[in-house]
Amino acid sequence: MALPLSPCGIDCSICDAYKATQNNDMELKQKLADDYKRRFNAEKPLTEFECDGCTEAGRKISFCAQCDIRNCAFGKGFATCAECADFPCETGGFIWTTNSVSKANLEGLKHS
Repeated sequence: MALPLSPCGIDCSICDAYKATQNNDMELKQKLADDYKRRFNAEKPLTEFECDGCTEAGRKISFCAQCDIRNCAFGKGFATCAECADFPCETGGFIWTTNSVSKANLEGLKHS
């Protein structure tokens, strides 16, 4: 079963955290933790990188579970931000940058 897009437009099925969780790939989880440490100078346990998909019940990466974009879309009753008249908005500005794949995914939904 293919996962739907996350509210922000990320395709969960190609997300490394999702793939690592579903395949119990400890090496990939460790890579995610190492990348996070390098980028943010902070350590997180491997369990913080477990995800069953943004729109699914179950585990979420800690920062995705608290995501303002996700909370906004779901709070308005939308599956994705493509349903919102305000898309793209400031809330998603950090991810919907120039050449953003997730923004393009949502724009594709909006115009279909």
